[in-house]
Amino acid sequence: MSTAPLALDAHGRHAQAVHFTRDGKHLVSCGQDGKVRLWSVPGFKAERTFDGHEKSVNTLSFPSDESRLATGSSDPAVRVWSFPEGKPLFALAGQTQACLGPDGDHLATLSAKGDVTLWDGGTGSEIKKLPARDKRQLALAFAPNGAFLFVGGTGPIHRVALPDGTSDGEHKGHSIGVAALRVSPNGAILASTGLDVTLRFWTVVGGDEVNSVALGATGAFQLAYAPDGRSVAVSTDGAVLRLSAPDGELLGRHEVPLKGVYGVSFSPDGRYLANAAADGRVRVWEL
Repeated sequence: MSTAPLALDAHGRHAQAVHFTRDGKHLVSCGQDGKVRLWSVPGFKAERTFDGHEKSVNTLSFPSDESRLATGSSDPAVRVWSFPEGKPLFALAGQTQACLGPDGDHLATLSAKGDVTLWDGGTGSEIKKLPARDKRQLALAFAPNGAFLFVGGTGPIHRVALPDGTSDGEHKGHSIGVAALRVSPNGAILASTGLDVTLRFWTVVGGDEVNSVALGATGAFQLAYAPDGRSVAVSTDGAVLRLSAPDGELLGRHEVPLKGVYGVSFSPDGRYLANAAADGRVRVWEL
């Protein structure tokens, strides 16, 4: 059980994703109203809105220095903004999901058709369309050194060498679709959730499976690491689960009385856990 969260009326309809900035001063949220909102921390007051998308904004991605923000939308389009100013830098039509590399030099996107393309993260110039490695490609994450990209699809997690797009190996385990991919703060472990209702942990180097945890739930299975890397949060229908990493012990259950429970994020000091949900609210628990 957990104490009642602070609930922010953030996006009217569905709130889709959240992200605490590394300096701990802001929480970023997005949702089906087509807006990206910047909230103060710890006051949690709305400070700024990024306008530009015409439909639901579903994903948020930052490079390590958080000087830019890439947003993915059902427009479909990916937009890249200066951060925290919110100045539009460029837009990529036909793309729905964005992932900025750690140094910001590379931007990977998923198109409305499920294709992966690599772009110059500063200019938006296309570098290469990456070969399709599955019937559907659903999730993206860069390795900490930016030298390869994890691509989750309907089978294994693929490691794709950059920028040439050749295969660097596979993480075999998920049997249906990969829902989310996240690399641990120390860069050593990749966590993944799948539609086979499992949370899995892998070594980034070598791709060995460290553990597989049955979630025993339904949901979107979005995923976030705590800043110390010792636990993760997973969104499920009706609750956000906190589990130890990588052994998967249940540490906490934060109730969200909804079927649509989406993006999750920890604040950099570990004090707060935020979640975006289907009632348009962003919930923030003080841990």
